[in-house]
Amino acid sequence: MGNAGCFGERGLGRTNQTEVVFCQMKLSELRQKYIIAPKRPKGLRFFDELSDEAKEFAVENERNSGRRFDDDDALFLTEDFQQQLNEKGFEAVKVLWSLGYCQGDGVAFYGRVYVDDLKTKDSRAKKLIERLETAGDEISIEITGANGWYHHRNSMTVEIDFENETDDEDLPARLKIARPVWREDFESYLSERVKEISSELEKSAYAEIDYRYEDETIRQDLGEREDLYEKDGTRAMSESEFENWKKSEVLFGKAVA
Repeated sequence: MGNAGCFGERGLGRTNQTEVVFCQMKLSELRQKYIIAPKRPKGLRFFDELSDEAKEFAVENERNSGRRFDDDDALFLTEDFQQQLNEKGFEAVKVLWSLGYCQGDGVAFYGRVYVDDLKTKDSRAKKLIERLETAGDEISIEITGANGWYHHRNSMTVEIDFENETDDEDLPARLKIARPVWREDFESYLSERVKEISSELEKSAYAEIDYRYEDETIRQDLGEREDLYEKDGTRAMSESEFENWKKSEVLFGKAVA
């Protein structure tokens, strides 16, 4: 009777070799699955073992838990902003942001902007700067406006100082006429570029935050964790708590499958 599931109604004596191999393979797979199955407190289950209804409950709880975007994620986002700014020629600025879908939220950056950095990383800025340098201008740039409350594309003010040791009388007429226009062109370009970069950073950040809260993303994350749940989808034990439990069970020999 115990072998009926493998050998069928014909009985053990009439079973061919193929059936025996198949039976051994099935038993081997089941045995291997049992061996590698993680031990856990009785009655608790992993996310993938929950019913569809319980999974939905677990997903919603995770979405509202405050764990989807924590302090480590915020630090990573700040570092990513800084890296993107470095790549655009704003290597010495400090980035500040607030992204909660509230009025006044956004991304801003403040501090000194070095002309050489811009010339290396921004081809348009390079042309405008070099044109001014032919007229003898030395340029210093500062982004101001940090007030501790709101940080967004309109909270920044680009301040540019132009210094020229050459007397106007010594400049060729064409440069004397062109220089005010060139300065205005550069001021206009850099002010718009700063706002453009702010908007780009804000958009990419919101996309990342939204991705963290999508159902499919949460499901994937929960399926990869070793958190344990009650039958209804209530989280009973976090991954770290489960690891500590496993260590204590190994130590005291009390593991329950």
